Amino acid sequence: MVSDDTEHAVMTMLALTECEDDAAAFARALAKRLRWWLAGVPAGIGLATARSILKLWCGVSPSRSGVWSAGNGPLMRAPVIGVKFAGDREERKAFTDASTRITHSDPRAWEAARMIAEASAYAAREVQGADEILTALESLVESDEMKSRFPLLWAALRAGDSVETFADKIGRKAGFVSGFAPDSAAVALFAWLRHRGDFRATVESVVAAGGDTDTVAFIAGSLAGIDSGEEGMPSDWLAGLRDWPIHARSLREAAGGAKLSYPVWPLSLARNFFFLLIVVGHVFRRALPPY
Repeated sequence: MVSDDTEHAVMTMLALTECEDDAAAFARALAKRLRWWLAGVPAGIGLATARSILKLWCGVSPSRSGVWSAGNGPLMRAPVIGVKFAGDREERKAFTDASTRITHSDPRAWEAARMIAEASAYAAREVQGADEILTALESLVESDEMKSRFPLLWAALRAGDSVETFADKIGRKAGFVSGFAPDSAAVALFAWLRHRGDFRATVESVVAAGGDTDTVAFIAGSLAGIDSGEEGMPSDWLAGLRDWPIHARSLREAAGGAKLSYPVWPLSLARNFFFLLIVVGHVFRRALPPY
């Protein structure tokens, strides 16, 4: 099954399809989808995202609905925007900012989302040099948190550190990558550049680093997937994707121009309840031997 990260990417893709030339119209279209997505009671939604969408339901404009948080919500939507506007930096920034302000107002979330959108654009343009990419991304660094992480990112890449080792250097505790946007963005970028060209290794290394694995792996996997295309993704992973209404076939069709309805309310209530049962089942299973 897919997590909320993939759902946000799909909603972003569909909103871009509807309003590809108007950032304000895109924000309204995305906000409408987010409202009905929340009405399906998704499991694992971030508190900031939930609060901002509740504000949307109360009539607050998408330009003012974001709450003060440096969470990962905008990073889920940034890769699609980066690919869409890979050749237009100003549009890339405008649409990334429009997406971000719907849910988050902390500048650190804006900074991280812009960096991921920019990295996605470099991947889409098939730029291979890690130094060139990091030099460009470093020009977007504004926060003290990212200023402290970027030198460590450079050094860890040159030293050939593992993703886990790098994550532990910048994290708040070992073995746990937080949902704090500067942490998530830095680890995802490192994993992508460290395992460039190997989709499976990129994703598995992030999962092994612990913490907010679904979102960080989604960001890193998005970058790796832009590089590799579907043919570079593990076929067994694609074959095992059996969710509804988002699954491998529906995504292929949507990429080809077919209409994809999402979210599908109230059927999403049933899907999300089943998803929650699967998650809870895994939690209990992991708590019992054999571990």
